[in-house]
Amino acid sequence: MKISLPTILLFLLPYFIVSQNLMDYSTIKTNSGEVKIPGDWTLLNTVRASGQTYLKNDEGIIIAVAQNLKKSYPFYKANRSDFENLKAFYKWDSDFKKKHKFKTQKLKENSDLEFIIWKYKDKLDRVFLFGSSEKNFLIFLIYTNQWTETEKMQFLENLYQWNK
Repeated sequence: MKISLPTILLFLLPYFIVSQNLMDYSTIKTNSGEVKIPGDWTLLNTVRASGQTYLKNDEGIIIAVAQNLKKSYPFYKANRSDFENLKAFYKWDSDFKKKHKFKTQKLKENSDLEFIIWKYKDKLDRVFLFGSSEKNFLIFLIYTNQWTETEKMQFLENLYQWNK
C-alpha cells in the first residue's frame, strides 16, 4: 500500500498545529486543575494557603494564578447562583483588604461571563480578575507599572477566557 506525501501531511498537520499552540503556553498546576498562560513564564513561588502561584515573564511582568474549589470558601452557599457566589467572593476579599487599610475599587463586572475585575492600591495597583468555572473559582492577578490599567484588564479577561 502506497501513501502519498499530501495524505501524510494532511494527517500530521493537526498534530503539528496543536503542538505549536501548546508551545506558546506555560501550564501551571493549581489546587484543582491546570491553568494555561500564553507566553513563557518563570515560576517564582506558590502560597499554599491561597493556592496562588506567582510567575514572572522576561519583561518583568508579575502575575499570580489560582484555581480553587468554590465550596472550600467560608462564604460559599450551594443554593446561590455562580455569579452570586462570585460577588460574595469579591466582597469577602475586598473587605479583607479594606480592613488592612488598602483602597479597593471594582473596575468591571460581567454577570454573563461570570467575572469581576477589581484592584487594590499597594506600591503598585494590583489588578485581580475573579471568575467562575464549573466547580472552581479562577483567581488571576497582575501587577506591573509597565502596562496601563486597560492593558492589565484585557490581559486578565483573555486569560480568563482561555481557562474558563
